[in-house]
Amino acid sequence: MKKNYAFLLLALLLALTSFAQVQNVYVAAGGGFSNPDDYVEVKKIDPSDYSVTPFNTIYTQAVTDMLIYGDRMFVAAMDSLVAYDLTTSSRYAAIAVSNTNKLSMVNNQLWLTRQAGSAGPPADGVYVKVFDPENLSLVMDIADINADAAYVNYCADSIYITVPGDWSSTTGSLAVLDLDTYTVQRVIDMGEGAVGIFNIYHKNDKLWITCKTPYLGTNGSFVEYDPVSASFEILYNEAVFGFGAGMDEDNDRSFLLYNNTIAWYDFNNAVFTEVAPDPGSASWISYASAAYEKESALLWVNYTDYYSSGTGVVYNLSGEQVATFDIGISPEAMAFHYSNSTAIDEIQENIIAAVYPNPCSGIITIEAAPEANCVIIDSNGRIVKQFISDGVNTLSLDDLSRGIYFVKVQVNSTVDVHRIIIQ
Repeated sequence: MKKNYAFLLLALLLALTSFAQVQNVYVAAGGGFSNPDDYVEVKKIDPSDYSVTPFNTIYTQAVTDMLIYGDRMFVAAMDSLVAYDLTTSSRYAAIAVSNTNKLSMVNNQLWLTRQAGSAGPPADGVYVKVFDPENLSLVMDIADINADAAYVNYCADSIYITVPGDWSSTTGSLAVLDLDTYTVQRVIDMGEGAVGIFNIYHKNDKLWITCKTPYLGTNGSFVEYDPVSASFEILYNEAVFGFGAGMDEDNDRSFLLYNNTIAWYDFNNAVFTEVAPDPGSASWISYASAAYEKESALLWVNYTDYYSSGTGVVYNLSGEQVATFDIGISPEAMAFHYSNSTAIDEIQENIIAAVYPNPCSGIITIEAAPEANCVIIDSNGRIVKQFISDGVNTLSLDDLSRGIYFVKVQVNSTVDVHRIIIQ
């Protein structure tokens, strides 16, 4: 495949980190606690003026998670899993599934973890299910995970699932699955120090896990797991931890619910810095969800008393309030919709490089003008390969995990970006 290299002028495409501009923020609120007349309300917030508009109603009583992947949004709501197309603002699939917990995307497939509910554990005994995001058809049930599961992530050739177990658990476990077959290779019991094991993030070439403090507990912990050596370190803290609220690898910190505030933890100095203050825990008001948006360096939080009101607030990292808005009772799920996929699609006509095959596996060919600067970037924004083109470049991908990557080719001020899938 030969190509004529036309140096077409592009409107300066954003450098890699600016792909991800937030178009809208979505929040799902479950309504008043034990009120059968309240349903899950999904709302959309415009980050330019913080206006709130209704988006959709899910006719069930509670929401457990929300995930946006490209232009698709998925909501897990107690006994339902619902999918939306955000380009058309329409629901395109919905299925019944009980005992929902958290959502993750691995291998371009939607993973749903499950938990014991008021009626007990899942009736089929399955704590992790994998769905096709195109239509929510079941891909497979994951066997050999026998307790409440939380978040899913992957690193190198393995998938990792945090397994906190139910409310009575006194230890935390990490399930390790084969990336190709989804079979459980082992379940690591991390002991009492990992009780409440929950959010799992990438931290350079390791995994960083936040553990929620059990009810009436007084200590929290992080787990740093090394996939290469299969070893882990537990970092103990005399503080009450809740859910994780995002990762900022560029600045070596993670965000979390910390002693009724939202704070960040500095990896280098091992100190916590409060951003969002206690919303009123003495009056039973608490944070239901929070997330750090690193492109704008803003922290979005939602707090509620679970029966009469719910409020959204945006803070800068100095702790100054940027905006506040009514978001509904029990706003327990939130996600950001970025403009990166749209931006990439819009520049495809201005091609200065060819990348094939796509999807790819093992080998990829990148044709670009000699001396062009070429980089391959993973979905977390990290450069995983970089080279200067000699015209036709054949690269091995054997050292890269499955998933979505970006190939960025630059000649002077002209930039071409291709989104690829490694299978």
